[in-house]
Formats: sequence, C-alpha cells, structure tokens
Amino acid sequence: MSRYLASLTGIDISAAMLRKARAAGPGNITYIHADVTRHPAWWDGRPFDGCTCELALMDIDDLAGTLPTVTAVLRPGGWFATSIVHPCFPGNELGCSSWPPGQGYESEGWWTSPDHNPDGVRIRVGATHRKLSTFLNAVLDAGLDAERFVEPPAPVPAFLLWRCRRH
Repeated sequence: MSRYLASLTGIDISAAMLRKARAAGPGNITYIHADVTRHPAWWDGRPFDGCTCELALMDIDDLAGTLPTVTAVLRPGGWFATSIVHPCFPGNELGCSSWPPGQGYESEGWWTSPDHNPDGVRIRVGATHRKLSTFLNAVLDAGLDAERFVEPPAPVPAFLLWRCRRH
C-alpha cells in the first residue's frame, strides 16, 4: 500500500515497536516516538488525509485523549479507520474474551490475565475493556462522523472494524 502514498507517518509510544517497524517497513515511512494520547507536540501542523489504528485502541488506556488527537491531525473530511477486538466478544476455545476473565461485559477498565498465551500481549501488558457504547460515544465526542462498521464473518464476532471522517 505504501507505494501509492506520498508519505506515511507511524507513531508509537513504544521505542521497541518502532524499531521493529523500521526494520520491517519500507523506507518512505517517518517513525515518531510519541504518546498519541497527548496534545500532538510532535505534529508539524500539516494535516493528514487519513489515520489508522489497528488492533490497538483497546490497549490504549486514554481513549478520551487518543481520539481527539486523531481528529486534531486530520484535515476536514479526513478519514480514520480502525479495528479492535470486539468489545462484546465473550471468548471461546480460540481466544479469551475482550473483558476481564471471571467478570462480565459491564466491567470496564484495565485487566491482565495469566490464562493468555505467555508470549502474548494480554499477559504482559493487559488490555482496557470498554463497552461498545463507550467506543462509539468516544468517536462522536471526538468530532468524528461514523461511516461504516464491519464485523468480519465468524460464529461470534471477534473483531470490530470501523471507518469515520472528521467533520
């Protein structure tokens, strides 16, 4: 995809993840070590046409800081596409649920679990469970207009993808 775009910028709070991205990615990507939940001091003021966040919003504690930052760096009409572990996913033999083990859907907040893969992210850094309404309202509160929601085919939806635009 990057060969069709003039420039790409990757932002992450983890220096280790940025090193991995630099090693794997094409050369036309600028990588910035920054906290996306804070006012974008790293940003030069040139608006982005689009932003993505793949399978990470459920791991960022400060959703109310993240989405307004996305909105701030997008040009009017710019797009934001994201995917998350479906917040309603109850878990099955293929994976643990989005919400804390032994608790229910209503239990919003950070959690970790010893029942996850020892090499996986849930056991090492945990996750922050939010109800579906929390995600959707945060999108609206950030000044983004929802355009499309997708739940990839599965007996029980494990992922939720959506696209929205800045007003």
